[in-house]
Amino acid sequence: MRSSAALALLLVVGTAGADDGLADCAQLPNADDRLACYDKLANRQPPPEETSRTAYLTRSWRLGPNDAGVRRMADITTYRPNYILLRYTSRPNLEPRSPSTGRAPLTDLNKAEIEAQASFKTELMSRAAFEELHLTRAASVFGFDSMRLWFAYTQAFGWQTFNHGQSRPIRETDYEPELILTLGRGNTGNGFKLLNLGFSHQSNGLDQLEHRGWSRLYAQGGWDWQRFSLLARVWHVVNESDDDNPNIRRFMGSGDVVMRYESAGGYVTSSLLRHNFATGRGLAQLDWATPVSRAFGGLKFHLQASTGYGQTLLDYNHRQWTAGVGVSFGD
Repeated sequence: MRSSAALALLLVVGTAGADDGLADCAQLPNADDRLACYDKLANRQPPPEETSRTAYLTRSWRLGPNDAGVRRMADITTYRPNYILLRYTSRPNLEPRSPSTGRAPLTDLNKAEIEAQASFKTELMSRAAFEELHLTRAASVFGFDSMRLWFAYTQAFGWQTFNHGQSRPIRETDYEPELILTLGRGNTGNGFKLLNLGFSHQSNGLDQLEHRGWSRLYAQGGWDWQRFSLLARVWHVVNESDDDNPNIRRFMGSGDVVMRYESAGGYVTSSLLRHNFATGRGLAQLDWATPVSRAFGGLKFHLQASTGYGQTLLDYNHRQWTAGVGVSFGD
């Protein structure tokens, strides 16, 4: 009887589809044979998340064929990395300055502080809405098959947690709301995936001597190659939006490149690069995060290192290197 059941099991696994296989497994009279049959069916099927791991931009920007449904503004997704880090800097910026505001001497700052960033995006106008207005048809001339309008928001701050003498002040908070029109391509393979057309306003909301801010119009292209993704952006600074820091482009450049690689085990390595080829100034930042860990309460262990200018708006023309360790969440 056991040999007959084993023969039936081999026939089920070798020739039947997934649905037929489950039905045939259920008919096996012996409990051990049924369990072995189910195990073999499970092992021959690819992991359900494998496809999404190799298409980061498709997942992050809802470009797939199954993402065409109407979404609500309450359906919030990750935009940029979200993290809380203990960060060390080689040179605290004790005298922030710009050509317009002059110098703003600060009190003593610690080299170590808590850095946190929260970032999200949500749809203002859905893919279906653009299709009803027949705007997607116009974009199809250029090879795009979907359009979406997003609202994105990023907020980051540095907290002098260990600065007892100065009552642990929050040194700076940067605010950045954005509007982003995404033109997407439905190809699930490698190559060009999207074009983002955006408007960004970034400001730190401080007083006159320490205030920094600028507004930008930008275009950003996105590519996927297996587990590697690349976002390349160029921007134009809106006239007179940078009055408090008119030389910001000398240090922040006119664009940036974000590269991301996710291993088969879920470890994510990403980098942010900015450079002004005329002045030779810019920023290089490297982030590394583990998969979600129970040891960190469902968060990820996160490492970050950077060197150059513009770690924050107040530090746009201040050179330093930093190193941070902490936790992160989201993609």
